[in-house]
Amino acid sequence: MSTPAPPPAAPAPAPLPPLPDRVEPEALRDLDDAALDEVATGLTAAERATVQAMAPYERQLRELRARGAELATERRRRERAQRHAQRIEVRRQAGTGEMPTPLREVRAFLATGGEVGFGFPNKPGFIGFTDGRRSAQAGTFGEARGLWADGWEPGAPGVPGVRVHLAGTRIEKVLAADGIVVQPLEGGPEAAPET
Repeated sequence: MSTPAPPPAAPAPAPLPPLPDRVEPEALRDLDDAALDEVATGLTAAERATVQAMAPYERQLRELRARGAELATERRRRERAQRHAQRIEVRRQAGTGEMPTPLREVRAFLATGGEVGFGFPNKPGFIGFTDGRRSAQAGTFGEARGLWADGWEPGAPGVPGVRVHLAGTRIEKVLAADGIVVQPLEGGPEAAPET
């Protein structure tokens, strides 16, 4: 890949057009209408000359801003491509079983306390996901991450949230995802739950 050429040296700025002589406010009172018109004409001419002198700089600023916008677009494109590649990798890992941890082996707790299991008491170890119209079941961390990466949300169509049951009971409920705390997998069975 070639290195971009250094920008050309900026030309020396053109001198500003001269300002007309300033007439002090007290002296303006002594001028008649024709003299006031002459002062106004001089100011208008100096303003027009200054705007014309600035035109090349305005064009250059517009060009620099356009190039900056193109650069920002390319950065956004790369960030999106990177996020897309990460989602593909998660799906690949989920599909090949590289993240096989069954959800029934994951220890989860209510944020308010008490251990829970994912899913129905008679079908533990699954989390339902929905895209708003369809539903899917995740039985492993990999499957759950894959569905989440694809934009699916925990729950079923019209019923958002994670279905859990109190450990050792048939009591079940649907909770918002932030109402559940998962124990880190590497923590072992005696580790305290994440807070």
